[in-house]
Amino acid sequence: MIQSVCILGRQPVLGLAELESMYGPLVQATAHGVAGIGLPADAIDFARLGGSTKLATILATVTSSNQKQIEKALLGIVRSPAFLLPKSGKFHLGLSSIGVDMSPAKLNALGLTLKKVIRTRHDGSVRTVPNTTPELSTAQVFHSHLANENGAELLLINTGQQTIVARTVAVQDIDSYTLRDRARPKRDARVGMLPPKLAQTIINLAVGSNPGQTPLTIIDPFCGTGVVLQEALLMGYNVYGTDLEPRMIAYSQANLEWLSAQNLKLEHETWKIEVGDATTHRWEPRPTFIAGETYLGRPFTEVPDRATLEQTVSDVNAILTKFLRNIRPQLTPGTRLCLAMPAWQTRPNTFRRLPLLDSLEKIGYNRVEFERVSSDRLLYYREDQIVARELLVLTVK
Repeated sequence: MIQSVCILGRQPVLGLAELESMYGPLVQATAHGVAGIGLPADAIDFARLGGSTKLATILATVTSSNQKQIEKALLGIVRSPAFLLPKSGKFHLGLSSIGVDMSPAKLNALGLTLKKVIRTRHDGSVRTVPNTTPELSTAQVFHSHLANENGAELLLINTGQQTIVARTVAVQDIDSYTLRDRARPKRDARVGMLPPKLAQTIINLAVGSNPGQTPLTIIDPFCGTGVVLQEALLMGYNVYGTDLEPRMIAYSQANLEWLSAQNLKLEHETWKIEVGDATTHRWEPRPTFIAGETYLGRPFTEVPDRATLEQTVSDVNAILTKFLRNIRPQLTPGTRLCLAMPAWQTRPNTFRRLPLLDSLEKIGYNRVEFERVSSDRLLYYREDQIVARELLVLTVK
């Protein structure tokens, strides 16, 4: 029985795989873009999830999508003492519909009806957050404080058989993500700009269901400017980064020193960064997990001609195959890896992938298969992006 729901991000397949990786059979696809979890919300480590934008606790289920029945259930919820309100001050209320046939105008009218009831229980003012779309954005929920004691976002989620009513209890801290992305002292667009959210997902896919905060070490063999190292430190891991370019090592060092100076409550401030060619390097100490973005090859702003593309694929494939062969004997059987590798979008939603994907077993790896998503759909990209990131989750044979 599901107790909580996560609203998945722009690419819900990645968010669903991330949740399954961490919480296994307790996770189910509940509706499009929504995952149900058989855990109470306070047992879910939402702050480390890169692929989920909101976390909500289930308050009720309605056995249809009938608007009158939904309104009746909502009125019962806001009248109940279990629907917590602040003792005083302003209270903000928002409504979001996911798959329920309610227009923004209908949601706004329903919000005003609920507001009248809440005012009978609350000494302070009550404000509704207006809908211009059926679902309130992450920014609206975050900046209107709808996920704390002075607010509430009520989610109406159509599962196809019933309507779930849930209350948002956590939302992605978009200001913190912006700080960790754009305020870092060293950034380099030429080596790619790995978003912190995607870095979190990569780490969680690498760690799987063993995210314990004992002194575990995350190794990023292609650390670049250190985004994966940064996010792993914030999760409480020790980190070890290597990169072929001394400039990238200097950038990572500067960025991690900046992170430490921000007083962002790092549980561990243990990091090791050194110049190293991932195709020949020896990592000491032996890694617990491998997580990172690999070499992506040449950047393209438009689809290259066939010869150029095939040469790029061949070059990247040779480097990454050599890397996987090099690190394999340094890892114990069962060690888990998540690597963001390139895939080239040659037509909308059609990708040229690396040949090495067909020879993973021969070089000592098994590809992790997920129950709720296909492993070959773990792609991060924009519609107009040529070089996508394919998340490859492996275990050592």
